[in-house]
Amino acid sequence: MRENYLVEIWKDFNEIFVLKLLEVSFRREGYQVENRHMTDRPHESGIDLFCQKDHEEIALQAKIKPRKGDISQFDSFVSNAANKRAIYVNVQSPTRSFTTHIEELSPNVEFWNVTQLHEFLVRNENTEYLCLCFAKHPLVLALAEVHNLIAEKRRTNYVEHRLSAGELATLWSTKDNSVKARISLNFICQKWNIILMSKTIINRDEFEQIMQSIFDDLDFAYEICGQRLVSSFDDLSQRYPNILGLLWELVSHRTGWSTYTTNVERSNSVEKSSFFTLYHWICPVFDDFCEYAEAMRGFYSTMNYFLENLKEISKNLEDALDWTFSRMNRE
Repeated sequence: MRENYLVEIWKDFNEIFVLKLLEVSFRREGYQVENRHMTDRPHESGIDLFCQKDHEEIALQAKIKPRKGDISQFDSFVSNAANKRAIYVNVQSPTRSFTTHIEELSPNVEFWNVTQLHEFLVRNENTEYLCLCFAKHPLVLALAEVHNLIAEKRRTNYVEHRLSAGELATLWSTKDNSVKARISLNFICQKWNIILMSKTIINRDEFEQIMQSIFDDLDFAYEICGQRLVSSFDDLSQRYPNILGLLWELVSHRTGWSTYTTNVERSNSVEKSSFFTLYHWICPVFDDFCEYAEAMRGFYSTMNYFLENLKEISKNLEDALDWTFSRMNRE
C-alpha cells in the first residue's frame, strides 16, 4: 500500500490509538508492556511504552506529526531510553525544525515512519489495524456515504401515496446499483474465503501480498458499482427524501439493521454517527458490534470476516430497498 494512503487511514486518530495498537502487538510477541502515556503520564519521562522480555528492554515514543514543540519531549525520551532499544514512531513526516534537530543530535534511535509501523502491525496480525487498512478504500467510503445519506434523511416523514413514475425509476436505479454491489462483494468474499480458509500454516511473508490483492479486487468492485451506488442514493435523498424516511422506519427493527439504527439514534452528532458507521459498522476497527468479532483473531480470519461483513452490509442495503419498494407498491 502506498505511503500516502497509509498516512490517510490514521486521519481520525491520535497518538493514544497508535500506542494502543502497538501495546497489543508487543504483548502478542510476549513482552510485558507498560503504557506509561496512559498510566503514569506525569512521570513517563518521554517514554510512552516500556516493553520487557527476558533481558530485552524497549522504550517507545509515538507522535502523529512531530513538530518543534515536541523537541524537548524527544530529548527527554533519548536521555531516559539510554541502554535500551529506543523506537520513535511518527505517522506523518516531521516538520523541518524537528528533522534538523534529530539529524544534529544523531541519537541511537530507530525511527519508524508510517511504513515501518504498518509492517510491524500487519506481521503481528493486529486485527484492529488490519481493518483500519481498508477504512479509506473508495468502496468502503462509498458504503459509509450511503449509510450517512440514509441517516441524514431518517426523520423525513413519509405519507402513504400511490407510487409515481419518477419514484419508481429512481428506486429501480438505486436497487440495480445495490444488486451490483452485493454481487461484486459476494464474488470477492467467496473467492477469498476459499483461499484464506485453506491456510493451515501462518506465513507472515504473504500477508502484505494478500492484502494488496484484496485491495485490488475491491478497486475493481468500486469501478463497477461504487460511485454509481452513492450517486443513486444521493439522487434518491435529493428528489424523494421521504422514501429514505420510510426506509429507516422499515429497517429500524429488522435483523441486520437494528443494532446499527439504534446506535445512530443514540449518537448526539453527525460526526459521532459517521464515526460509528465507518469504524464500528462497515469497517470494524472497533469490534463491539461486528457479528464476526469473536472469529477475527488472526490475519487470515480477519481478512475473511472483514469481507463477510462487507458482503452482509451490501445485502442489507438491497433488502432495505426491497422492503421499501414492496411497501410503496402496495398503495
